[in-house]
Amino acid sequence: MAEIIVPILTPFNEKGEIDGEKVKTHVQNLLRKGVDIIFVNGTTGVGPALSKDEKRKMLDYVLDVTNKVIFQVGSLNMKEVLELVNYANERDMIAVASYPPYYFSIPKDFVVKYFKEICSASKHPVYLYNYPGATGKDVDVNLAKEIGCIKGVKDTNPDFAHTIRYKELGIKTYNGLENLAIASLSILDGTVVGAGNYMPELFSQLREYIKAGDMRKALDLQLKINEIDGTTIPYGKISSMYYLVKELQGYDVGVPRPPMYPLEEDKVKELIEKVRKIWNKSE
Repeated sequence: MAEIIVPILTPFNEKGEIDGEKVKTHVQNLLRKGVDIIFVNGTTGVGPALSKDEKRKMLDYVLDVTNKVIFQVGSLNMKEVLELVNYANERDMIAVASYPPYYFSIPKDFVVKYFKEICSASKHPVYLYNYPGATGKDVDVNLAKEIGCIKGVKDTNPDFAHTIRYKELGIKTYNGLENLAIASLSILDGTVVGAGNYMPELFSQLREYIKAGDMRKALDLQLKINEIDGTTIPYGKISSMYYLVKELQGYDVGVPRPPMYPLEEDKVKELIEKVRKIWNKSE
């Protein structure tokens, strides 16, 4: 069965510290609603903005609930990357993942060396987190083939043909965009969806429609998901999630931390009204 993976948001308190109990509550709800795997320290979890210690804390809080975890270890500090890999080695989980080194202009052979170092150090399978729109680097199927040790990939890419090509390598393959979930759940090993933080049941229902062969209902639900997800863009997709989890899932996951700023009260009200209107539509 195709897997639903949620890159979990990171719950912060008013002091900007991670709230471990809120992490656990959130994970428990996601699993109850049909999510299979938790992706820790991804983009939705503001992974690049977390310290090494915060990344470790997030991992341990999630592992208190489930070992169905992919742990993102990417950083521009290779020492930190390897320390996180070694930390993961002592724990039971599915895999570690990393985006390629970003910001700097570097040759492709440096990217290859980066991932090979992670593979050499890791006791767990190593997954590629390919997000060209954020990192400016595209580790495509040919480069992944050159790396040689990648066991899975999350390709956050609107070009679905690009994602499919990783299947040539015989590895776990996921697309990371909500608006391609219907295709990912139909063709790939699953989908990785940040919006699953606040509407996990819709992705679970989408999978059930696909499994039953009811593609008309699946398409209608995909369009509803797209509309809800698109509504969050003007407010900041990541910041919006904190308020939508509370509204749609019924519990508090804290507040976003700058540079993902909290929303003003009028913006929160406006966002919720728009999303509720779509949410309550019949499919």
